[in-house]
Amino acid sequence: MTTNVHKSASVAKDSDPLGKFRDMVIAAAFRAVPGQHFNEARRQFTEQDGGVTVLYEVVLPESGSWQEFRDKTFPLLAKYLHAQGLNPEYPKAVVVTAFYRDKCYFVEGTKFMSAFREIEGLNTQAFHFRVLQWLHS
Repeated sequence: MTTNVHKSASVAKDSDPLGKFRDMVIAAAFRAVPGQHFNEARRQFTEQDGGVTVLYEVVLPESGSWQEFRDKTFPLLAKYLHAQGLNPEYPKAVVVTAFYRDKCYFVEGTKFMSAFREIEGLNTQAFHFRVLQWLHS
């Protein structure tokens, strides 16, 4: 029930960082499934993976502000990964399952965080301090 990932996501205007982030996440996906088949796809992925990878679910909103999405999503993600014993700055053993409209996109955690860094214009050191802020807020 897997569909091909459409790599040519619509190009969002620079004035719409949420749209640009959403497009980057969709383009980075290694798998896309209809939302109603997510539980089956998650089970298949977990069986193939041997349960090594942590899956983290995120809803990509169709509209709203980047700041609101950022402030609701990333501190919780960082705290969850840290609690799992994973490095929130470079979450290698993580797959973010990003829901948008009627599809779910499977994205490597490192690519999800890389998209965040690009939207925010953060280098490695600035991102490190941002993660520390999230973990201590």
